[in-house]
Amino acid sequence: MAADMAKDLRPHNVAAVSIWMGGLDTGRARAHFATLPAEARPANRREFPQFTGRVIAALYAADDLMQLSGRALIGAELGAHLGITDIDGSAPLSLRYTLGGPPELHRSLY
Repeated sequence: MAADMAKDLRPHNVAAVSIWMGGLDTGRARAHFATLPAEARPANRREFPQFTGRVIAALYAADDLMQLSGRALIGAELGAHLGITDIDGSAPLSLRYTLGGPPELHRSLY
């Protein structure tokens, strides 16, 4: 969808990206994990919801925004590219090699 939107919107200098977030650290998630036995709780640190907002704000101001248009991007990788940290100062890790990554665009869509 991001690729199709980007192709249609590029003449108007409008970018479209899809951001793949990692696991979120929310009150609801914490409450759920608290009900699980310790060995069943996720060991990986989770992203705060505000991280994606920070990434979007930095992406909007980025010089290479239009070059990223049309792509599905992993939020943690995009955050690292843009120099963005989470609200606690940490840099979320990409789950690409654990969960897989987004498809690459065909050259005709660049």
